[in-house]
Amino acid sequence: MPRMEGGSSGEENANLYVRGVDEGSRGERPDPSALIELLDVFGEDGLRSYLMGFAEGLEDAREG
Repeated sequence: MPRMEGGSSGEENANLYVRGVDEGSRGERPDPSALIELLDVFGEDGLRSYLMGFAEGLEDAREG
């Protein structure tokens, strides 16, 4: 994936959030190297979106 100098767009952040929700709800653990890649490609905002989605997915799985 090419590095994005300006960070991630709103649509990319939404997609990362959904990806995080999906992975969190399945109980997957984030791979540290994948998190570093997300940070490198999408910047802090993209990583934050993914992690917020992941936390939401974990919470949904606990409640369900």
